[in-house]
Amino acid sequence: MAAFGFVFVMLPCLAITGFTCFAACRAQRHQAFKLLAGVCLTVALAATLTPVGVMVWLFTL
Repeated sequence: MAAFGFVFVMLPCLAITGFTCFAACRAQRHQAFKLLAGVCLTVALAATLTPVGVMVWLFTL
């Protein structure tokens, strides 16, 4: 049950943080922040799509 709590509670929270980090870094002018924005977006998308993948996997069992 702890794994489900991590997947369905912590990962969406991480996704919100990642998208916020993406927006904040994207607004900066320095090139290093543009690279960091890409990393934040990648982490946020992975954290967003993981619970969806788990739900699809559970419904196919």
